Parts: sequence; structure tokens; C-alpha cells
Amino acid sequence: MKNSSLILLIATSVVLAACGSKAKKTDFFGDDPKPRKPKVETTTKADKNWRISLGKKIQTGDAILSPVLFGDDIYAASANGKVYKVSSTTGKKVWQAKLSKEVISAGVGVGGGLVLVGTDQGIVYAFNQDDGRIAWEASLKSEILASPVIDNGVVVARTGDGKVFGLSSYDGSVKWTISRQLPKLTLRGDSRPVVTQGVVFIGFSDGNMAALNAENGSALWDFPISFPRGTNEIDRLSDVDTNPLLVGEFLYISSYLDVTHALDIRNQRIAWSTDVSSFHSLAYDAAYLYITDKLGVVHQLDRTNGQKGWSQEGLQHFSVSAPISVGAYILVSEGEGRLYVIRKTDGAIVGTHSLGAKTIIGEPIVDSDIVYFLDSSGSLQSISIVNKG
Repeated sequence: MKNSSLILLIATSVVLAACGSKAKKTDFFGDDPKPRKPKVETTTKADKNWRISLGKKIQTGDAILSPVLFGDDIYAASANGKVYKVSSTTGKKVWQAKLSKEVISAGVGVGGGLVLVGTDQGIVYAFNQDDGRIAWEASLKSEILASPVIDNGVVVARTGDGKVFGLSSYDGSVKWTISRQLPKLTLRGDSRPVVTQGVVFIGFSDGNMAALNAENGSALWDFPISFPRGTNEIDRLSDVDTNPLLVGEFLYISSYLDVTHALDIRNQRIAWSTDVSSFHSLAYDAAYLYITDKLGVVHQLDRTNGQKGWSQEGLQHFSVSAPISVGAYILVSEGEGRLYVIRKTDGAIVGTHSLGAKTIIGEPIVDSDIVYFLDSSGSLQSISIVNKG
């Protein structure tokens, strides 16, 4: 591990500690404000449909893992080298694959009959979607910190040393490579690429957003969406670590610094910008975006112009997860194992439910009124949030 990576891990640990449930003193930031739990009159209930263990606890930042729903099945991975296909209705395992002595650092991607994961040794593995057998593997030499994605015969994977690869979905051979110089200090993790209609959209640690030709890796456009500022490397962090959110002809993207953009990809321009930002994934519905910022405040933004609706500050200074948009509610979890339900119409917290000292890891799946997610115990869960009435 490079020195800069070691510094990054230390700095990231401090940032995560600063969001914890108790005030802590650090050499970097001094005393943090003590978070206060909001008083909540719970009018919702969480129906637990099923829960299965995937075998290993997951610490925030250890691995970039999110389940994927494809058809009637969920595909998920555990950091201890296991990959699963699970029935979304029953929670029963359809198949399980195991990598020998491998740590899965990112996954999963699903498409073209393949299930894709990346490891801390820089290897992309492709499993057959039907039976879990390894179809091929590709060594990319550096840790993979974003889920590989696939579209129209091309697998796009990125590595922690600033490189992006286009691989053949047939055998994993390298079709193209681009390389980006990394800043001295970056957040751990990379923005997951979005691939659609032959175009790769990808955010970089230098604060730039780019569109690439998926077939050959050539640049279609590239422009900065976040500018470093400040007098030290921590203040100058401008990573685009949030996964791009593509909805219709607009690409929503947020950076570590205080900016979120809506990109009009047809006209290759910024449609609007706002001073709310996150290193978490974004959620959306027909009219709004939902963002959890660095302090744990959850915001509602109008998708057409970026104007703020409401901001829920009741969980400020807790370690709050990315928002989940499900029906009339937004869900977030925090580090002490509570799931909070926020009403979309006014931003009020209308429910709190126990996750059993666990928190949500990665991006959950929403299918109608059902939410599927990995938790920090290494379990995959299915729950439904309903009104008590």
C-alpha cells in the first residue's frame, strides 16, 4: 500500500469516527458536537420478510458491496470471497460460489449472463449467472474499489491506481485502458461507472466527470464538476465517489466538496447545481432527489432545478447511510443500528426501527414496497415498511 493510501485510511477513519454516536477528540478536528437522538412518534412498522447470513461482518469502508436484483433473483457478494444467487421471494440460496483465499473488494455487477466481482488483488471474476461457475478472470494489477459493470459485450472495471479498463465480456481480455493521475490524497473507493447505449459515464478523484466510448475508451467529453480548495490535502479533497445516477437524459452526480450537479447528457451541459453534496449514493423518485450530506443531514431537492425542499437535521453528526426511496418514505440507517423512516411530504421522521446494532452497507435494492439490503453483520435482508394504520 502506498504512503498516500495509508494516510487516506487514517484520514477516512477519523472522518467516520467524527460521524459516530459519541463526541470524540481528534488531532485533526478537535471536539465534535455530541449528536442527539430525535424524539420520534413511530407511525410505521417494519415487516421483516427474510434474512440470510452471507458469512462475514462488513466494516464500513472495507469493501464496496451492493446486491443486485435481476429478474426474480438477487445476486450478492461477501468480502470473504463468496458470491450468491438468492431467491428474492423466499431468501433461499439458489447457488453459492467461493473464491479460494480471495477478498472481494467490490461487487456485484450483473448482465449478459454474468455476475461480476473485483478483488483486493486486482482480479475481476466473471461467474455464469445460471450456475455460479467461473467463466473467466482478468488480472488488472491493482485493487478494485467499484463494482464492475457490463453493457453490450463490454465489462468496465476501474482500479485504485486511477485506471479504467474495458474488457471483453466473452473472455475478459482487455479491449482498452485509460489512466488518470490521482491526487495526493483521495477517499477510499471509486465512483461506479454507468454504461448505457455504448457510453461510459464515470467520475474521477480529481473532481472531473467524463463520458467514454464503451467500445474503444475514447473520450467523448470531460469537464470538471468539483474544484479543490483549501490549504491542506484534506480540505482539498474533491473526489467524485458518489455513483452517478442516470434518470432519463439527466445524470445526477455529487462530489465530496459542496456541489451536486444535474448533467444534461444530450446537450452536454450542466442543467443545474446546488451546494448540497455527499459521498453516499443518491436516491430519487418522480419529482425529487434525496441526499445525505457529510454531517448526516438528509435533503430533498427538486429534480428539475435543484431547489431545496426540506432538510431533516435530526440525525446530524450520526453516521447516516445513503437514503433509500421507497413509496411515501425515505429510509436511512445510522451506526447504532437504527432504521429511520422519513416522510417525503414534509421531511418529518415518522418511524424508528431496530436493525440490531447493524447498519446498511452499500446501495439497497427497492422493488415496489420491498427493500433488500446488506447489513454490517454480513446478512442480506428483505423488509417492507408499512403504515401502522
